Amino acid sequence: MKTNSSAKLIQFIDIPKVYDEGILVFSEALRHIPFEIKRFYLIHNVIEHAVRGKHAHKKTRQVLFCVQGSITIILDDGRSREAVKLNKSHRGILLDTMIWHEMVSFQKNTVLLVVASEYFEESDYVRSYKDFIQLKGQTSVENNEK
Repeated sequence: MKTNSSAKLIQFIDIPKVYDEGILVFSEALRHIPFEIKRFYLIHNVIEHAVRGKHAHKKTRQVLFCVQGSITIILDDGRSREAVKLNKSHRGILLDTMIWHEMVSFQKNTVLLVVASEYFEESDYVRSYKDFIQLKGQTSVENNEK
């Protein structure tokens, strides 16, 4: 996978971590998370070699935290592509609107927490990369690499 080092697709979100006979990690909407949280979900027990995601959102913003294990997130804005490994419970990434994303390399027992700015609505999803590129009005990263 080719990456563009000048791209700014990866925006880290660091949240507080408190040590008190263990580790407490917390966040608050509009303080640590840059939007009001309307939904959260967990992804875990992912089968080996699975590729999850493979879509973009028209209006939903999300923050992804790997609360256990590790995972690689591939982000693509239609012009450039970046990959980031998540493996710290207090460090997430902001997934803004119209960013194609894929989740790969799930370590065994990985748990991914996702907080979202919108309620689930199927019409918010762009599930075809070709449609994504057309909506972005660009040539795909894949075509640029050839």
